[in-house]
Amino acid sequence: MKEAALVSSWDIMQINLDVNRTFRSHTMFWDRYGVRQRALFHVLAAYSVYDTEVGYCQGMSKITAILLTFLPEEDTFWALAQLMTIDRHAMHGFFIPGFQKLLRFQAHHERVLERAVPDLKKHMDEEQMSTGIYTPKWFPQCFLSQTPFSLTQKLRDVYILDGERVLTAMAYTILKVHRKCLLKLPLEGLWEFVRDSLAQPWALEDEAVLRHLRASITQFRRMRCDLPPPPGGLRAPAPPCSACWGCPQGTEPPGPPSSTLGLSSSAPASGTPGQG
Repeated sequence: MKEAALVSSWDIMQINLDVNRTFRSHTMFWDRYGVRQRALFHVLAAYSVYDTEVGYCQGMSKITAILLTFLPEEDTFWALAQLMTIDRHAMHGFFIPGFQKLLRFQAHHERVLERAVPDLKKHMDEEQMSTGIYTPKWFPQCFLSQTPFSLTQKLRDVYILDGERVLTAMAYTILKVHRKCLLKLPLEGLWEFVRDSLAQPWALEDEAVLRHLRASITQFRRMRCDLPPPPGGLRAPAPPCSACWGCPQGTEPPGPPSSTLGLSSSAPASGTPGQG
């Protein structure tokens, strides 16, 4: 497949460009045409002829690079193939033409925000900060390059373990833990947050973020909103319970109060922003 890609893949030039933009602040990918850059090129080129419906899309390079930090080249290829196709992750749907899966997750994210953090959703709408601005970099790439690198690696582990339900929960968790800060920001500040600030070190330790994420996953499962409805269908409504935000006696998920959370004001600048 590596050999065939050099002859027949339409994506070779784009792959070559994107490889040199991927995690350049990481020691494994510093050197142009170094060992790991070549391995990244080989895996992406081979996959572009293995799965011709997807071929190559920007964003796949970061998913593959994270796998390459722990796996040899051929194992990385087959791990990528599994993430793309097995039901638990089904990343294939994010990259096929039309991007219907992304649109479903985006619409579901908006419904979650309307129920869970209506004040923040209202503020973002008033500032014309559409979810379509940031979700194309959050969901298909599982937040790679959108969070501090140490947290990125942990999120990859959670994603592999729990599958795509992590995406809805993590998107909510990011906005929830930064809610008080975000409510004060105009459109320009919201843009800067999703483009740059989010990838800088957070005031919360990684393990604290993961506790919030786990609480969100548990809460959404209970509410039966951990995943968007399947194409052309709706889930059965969840029975009323006092832990659901939609109930009159609803409560928020457990975790530290929002007043203790926020961006670190002294955080250093991060590396290159992620590609779409």
